[in-house]
Amino acid sequence: MEQEQINWLQLVKYLNNPQDPVLEQAIRQWISASPEHEAAFLQVQQLWQLSPDLKILDQLDTQAAIIRLQEALPPEETDYQLPKRRYRWLSAAAITIPVIAAAWWCYHTYSHTSYKEKATLAAVDSLRLQDQSRIYLDKYSRLRYPEKMQQERTVFMEQGTAFFSIAPDTHPFIVKIGQSSITVLGTSFNIRMNGQRIGVTVKTGKISFVSGHNNTPETILIAGEGINYDPVTGTLEQFNAINSNADAWITHELVFIDAPLAEVCKKVESLYQVQISLQGKIPVKKLNATFKNNKLEEVLEVLQATYPITVVQHNREIIITGK
Repeated sequence: MEQEQINWLQLVKYLNNPQDPVLEQAIRQWISASPEHEAAFLQVQQLWQLSPDLKILDQLDTQAAIIRLQEALPPEETDYQLPKRRYRWLSAAAITIPVIAAAWWCYHTYSHTSYKEKATLAAVDSLRLQDQSRIYLDKYSRLRYPEKMQQERTVFMEQGTAFFSIAPDTHPFIVKIGQSSITVLGTSFNIRMNGQRIGVTVKTGKISFVSGHNNTPETILIAGEGINYDPVTGTLEQFNAINSNADAWITHELVFIDAPLAEVCKKVESLYQVQISLQGKIPVKKLNATFKNNKLEEVLEVLQATYPITVVQHNREIIITGK
């Protein structure tokens, strides 16, 4: 039992810090030692992903937590009994579940976290968190955030698009998106939710993305990288995000580095809410340019001066024809 508890404590630390290679190796060895260890790991990982509050485990005195939980339960001489099916499940998970239950009970008894909701309609808005992190919300977006920041900084992205500028801190900042999560210490990145699909691009620093799908390993992203993730199929596509301009909706800036014309047009369409059709011979020349708070007409003038093209605009529809 002592060995099992040691492994449990290692597991808690690993789930709190999956980037630690020493912990990861120890946990992998423990999982591979027996089918029972693998089953216990999968159960605990699922509970962990479903409730971020469980990460308080590594800060609790688990033995004292179990004692307090036992004192709060009905005495043995009462007629209270667990349903047989639930009792069998608890017996199979005897190593891990009592510790989880005790810690969860103590946490919610003594330190419940209160969350607020921030939602936008037809306008961009922002909020500054207690730790001085800043979150910008695009139109029709929604998230939940703690009223008071504890040692662990966790917010829940529920809808839309948001840009995060995270204040550096020794405690990780976590963004939960359904079963997926992003962990950072101090960086800036953009999240876009399109239905159930998740798009993430990193502007500065580094983040860790965990999909929560079938024990898929984490993905590390640095500045200039991005991912598209579909939680329904479990497919994850990593891409070069240098020309993504994912945060243009808040910065009103388009930066292109060796970008093909077709890619430039997609970003112009998104920022200026227009429709662009490319016709004729498409130039292969790459664009290197920065547009900051420019009018659409100014951007089109630059494109026409750079490429052998003609540009015709009818309200929100633009036709670009290669010569």
